Amino acid sequence: MKNSILTVAFAASLIFTSCVDRKTSDNGEVDLETQSEQVTPEDMYQTSGTDETDHPENLVEINSAKKVINDYFDALKRGEMTAAYEEMSRTSNRGTSSEFAEKHSNIETVTLSFTKDPEVINGAEGTDVKMPLRYTIKTKEGNTETYNGSVLVVKKNKEDADYKIQGMTMTREDS
Repeated sequence: MKNSILTVAFAASLIFTSCVDRKTSDNGEVDLETQSEQVTPEDMYQTSGTDETDHPENLVEINSAKKVINDYFDALKRGEMTAAYEEMSRTSNRGTSSEFAEKHSNIETVTLSFTKDPEVINGAEGTDVKMPLRYTIKTKEGNTETYNGSVLVVKKNKEDADYKIQGMTMTREDS
């Protein structure tokens, strides 16, 4: 008896769901309605199954982190070592401003691209954004160096806190 009731309930649910998109015309014929869904280029470029980066709060954090990274590399490209140095967190391994300037003084141009979905981590201390990226540096001698990895950008939980680059985990690609 229990199996009969389950079978009838299952059959009824199948019939109901199969009839949901049907419309009947005045003469009793069943017209199946086709639903078309437009696919945008953004839908085709999706790189992961998570929607965490789509939350408005996360998009604001990601855009803020991207701005800091862009400002950092733009300053390096312009030769403004102090401006690039200031985009780094005080707790990062940036060294002194003169060490930083000497280390990056050979840069002529920088090409930057963000490669994958970033990761936003909200914690008790603040917000961290792990931003995967790839950049290519052309030195003043004409050499080209390409790096791939991620940049960790952090913001403390203070009202006037700004994002700063905490560190870079980059691997040089073979050329």
